Amino acid sequence: MTNSDNPTDNTTDLQIADRVMNTIIVKGTNLKALSEATGISYSTLRRSLHQMRPDRRSFSIQELCSIAAALKVQPSLLLPAELSSRSAA
Repeated sequence: MTNSDNPTDNTTDLQIADRVMNTIIVKGTNLKALSEATGISYSTLRRSLHQMRPDRRSFSIQELCSIAAALKVQPSLLLPAELSSRSAA
């Protein structure tokens, strides 16, 4: 069983959050600017990126695409390797 097959395992969500945060840092932006560029509220971004919050939430596909566009990267860059390799197959 893979991580994505187990609804109680949020490993994939955490990996995506890490990739988004790393890309934000590399691109030299911040959550406020990303919120403004994507139309995703600041609080929603924080909840999705903060790994230890009990109310943490996953990004939707639309949100990931908006984030990728705002950061000027391919959406697949924000996905863990096992997911981006599946989409290429």
